[in-house]
Amino acid sequence: MDTDRIDTFSRYLPPGPNATRWGWRLIDAGRQQVPPGSPYPLTGHPLPYAFDKNGRRTLSEYQLVLITAGGGHFQSRSCRERSVSAGDTLLLFPGEWHRYRPGPRTGWSEYWLGFEGTEASRIMKNFFSRSRPIQPGAYTDEAIHIFERLLDWLRHPRPGGEQVAASFIPQLLALLRAGSIAAGAPRAREQELVMAVRARLLENPAERTALSSLAEELGVSYSLLRSLFRKHTGHSPRQFENLIRLNRARDLLAAGSSVSATAESLGYASVHYFSRAFKQQFGQAPQHWMRERSGQ
Repeated sequence: MDTDRIDTFSRYLPPGPNATRWGWRLIDAGRQQVPPGSPYPLTGHPLPYAFDKNGRRTLSEYQLVLITAGGGHFQSRSCRERSVSAGDTLLLFPGEWHRYRPGPRTGWSEYWLGFEGTEASRIMKNFFSRSRPIQPGAYTDEAIHIFERLLDWLRHPRPGGEQVAASFIPQLLALLRAGSIAAGAPRAREQELVMAVRARLLENPAERTALSSLAEELGVSYSLLRSLFRKHTGHSPRQFENLIRLNRARDLLAAGSSVSATAESLGYASVHYFSRAFKQQFGQAPQHWMRERSGQ
């Protein structure tokens, strides 16, 4: 999409009957282009969204503002004044004063949405911070695509559209989270290593992975690999491998495989060892689990 020129569009939505129960509520959304030297914000927004004489504003909702062209400045109670540019996303928190505006020489183009809800509050609390309201652009094209789909739903209301429109909010937040991880090289490298180990462990549950050789192949020591894997998954690589085998065993038993055949197909040294590991993980021996599952 050509982000050098976008048409202005906005919607401010009253709450529907299912807004509270859904966990996500879209309050407002839109896009606009602010030419260089223009007043900001442009006219047409409700009074509660206006900035005061000091250029500040405090909202009762979360907002997400994606800058797609141009640049400017941002400041909030928890963040000193910073420059922002195309690709950056501003996260605004309820009850937190903030001020931002495009540069007089550059202007900017933006997409925005406002939202609230129990699920929204949980995600914002656990994955985003008031002290880091400027999110770097890593998946800007994908975010623009989601915004355009959202605005299309707002332009052409359909039955159930309130929930469909709200579903775009967690998609955008997930992209922001992924972009934040990708922007931090050391953390991105950690994620890359963990994903590589997970993929290898999932390849063949019947084979015991040579973890030291895998660490060497990935260019790290086994102790570092084990530490990073536990940090990101809560399990050591070997524990994770055992969980994969036992979950696979449960699937095979549910599909009608015998205990002995399941133990053999997954590489267990004996039925006794398999049964003991199964009971430790699921609280029942495989024979009891199968009988209970079949209702016998």
